[in-house]
Amino acid sequence: MPVVYTGLLRHLASYGFIVAAANTPFSGTGLEMRAGIDLLARFDGDPASEFYRHVDLEHIGAAGHSQGGMGAVNAGVDSRIDTTVPIEPGPLAAPGQLRGPVLFLSGASDVIVPAPLVVAMWQQATQVPAVYGSLRGATHFEPTGDGGGFRGVITAWFAYQLTGDSSAAAVFEGQSCELCTDAAWSDVRRNARAG
Repeated sequence: MPVVYTGLLRHLASYGFIVAAANTPFSGTGLEMRAGIDLLARFDGDPASEFYRHVDLEHIGAAGHSQGGMGAVNAGVDSRIDTTVPIEPGPLAAPGQLRGPVLFLSGASDVIVPAPLVVAMWQQATQVPAVYGSLRGATHFEPTGDGGGFRGVITAWFAYQLTGDSSAAAVFEGQSCELCTDAAWSDVRRNARAG
């Protein structure tokens, strides 16, 4: 439910991203996120809409937490979605079918979706650049509210993947990527496609 993540959603919007969130407790299929794209595409083409010709339909990301994280992975099979950020995602997802770069996030102290389950999803995403990070001390409820310790890395990922921000790219790229050396993260992995 969007109200649980209001701070994070507003934060992402403050960076210029149009944020659409499904108002449902059942977001695991990914269909809800794909319906959001359809709605924004209609708004973009409607002269009566405040979004008329303001929606960048060529640069779309999907993110979600828990069941929504599973939904982000499942939505990521849609060719319109350029990148995904599943946060402590539920298990019924198809990471082997993702079509764009992915940032998997787990909490090192999450007992609901333990880090090894998220690592297993990261391992399945061999067809795309895939990065994995486990936030030290984070429980399953870390992302609620303003995104907690996940907020900065989520924002950087979208800036990197959707706008080509070179400063944000440095968080994830290179031998000494910032995420790789940040003590707040207990485990960071990048597959061969992510460098």
